[in-house]
Amino acid sequence: MSKKLIAKRELTGYYMLIPATLLFLMINGFPLVYGLVLSFTNKNYTKPKSGKFVGLRNFIDIFQDSEFWGIMGFTLFYTVVVVMVSYVLGLALAMLLNRNIRGRAVFRTLALAPWVIPTVVATQCWRWILNDQFGIVNQFLMRIHLIDSPILFLSSAQLARVTVIMSGVWKTYPFMMVILLAGLQSIGTDMYEPAYMDGANSFQVFRYITLPLLRPVSMMGIALQLLWTFNSLSYDNIYLLTQGGPSQSTYVVSILSYYTAIYRGKIGYASAIATLMMVLIALLVLCYSMMKAASARAEIKRLEALAR
Repeated sequence: MSKKLIAKRELTGYYMLIPATLLFLMINGFPLVYGLVLSFTNKNYTKPKSGKFVGLRNFIDIFQDSEFWGIMGFTLFYTVVVVMVSYVLGLALAMLLNRNIRGRAVFRTLALAPWVIPTVVATQCWRWILNDQFGIVNQFLMRIHLIDSPILFLSSAQLARVTVIMSGVWKTYPFMMVILLAGLQSIGTDMYEPAYMDGANSFQVFRYITLPLLRPVSMMGIALQLLWTFNSLSYDNIYLLTQGGPSQSTYVVSILSYYTAIYRGKIGYASAIATLMMVLIALLVLCYSMMKAASARAEIKRLEALAR
């Protein structure tokens, strides 16, 4: 086959990508650029003559806004706690399901259920389960006389925060479990047999063999989960469960941006908040890439040392 024919076929493939590329740019590219432009304006739906360029005024106001920093603190706390607890729970279940136990396929299916269930359905189920009047949790606790009056899971500020974190963990742990289970199955038994023959116990094997070998998978899973939880899950899970209440106690940055734009009309300010979220996500991706590169360099040096 001539080089001219090969080049023609490759060019045909690029032509076929044009419609999908244009559709992607229309759906994702235009809103992204438009949002960046709005973040440098004072656009406000309640003021028809607004929309003038104000430079960095919105970002300066954000950094001086105590409300924003309080909400950002809870957003980061929510993200870190959900991801870490999901990792620990996912690792425990992955190690359990990696064993040859009876009914393992059934347990795997049940463990994946929270991940498969749509977020809207899951949050409505949580609202029904935790309802103070007819929720099964309160009804059960009152029947066994552990409580005298219903617990207001979604009406108390502190309990609402615990509830949204708990529901976030329930929604995300299957993702960690699947990734870590795949990592465990790739290790193989030949890595463990010499350690047990040398007298190592289960904890030592887990600490010095399992965890180091799971490090690449763990880094990838934690990074993806951080991005997902900070960006989309924090909004979907919390907004559908509490709408940010009570009294803004479960507000996260994405909900703040939404309410600022839709209910306060401050489109420019809300776009600036969304832009800061995008910058934080980009920094997280950059940190992950640097850690991945450093890990790869360390692995290369280790292999070179073993080769010598």
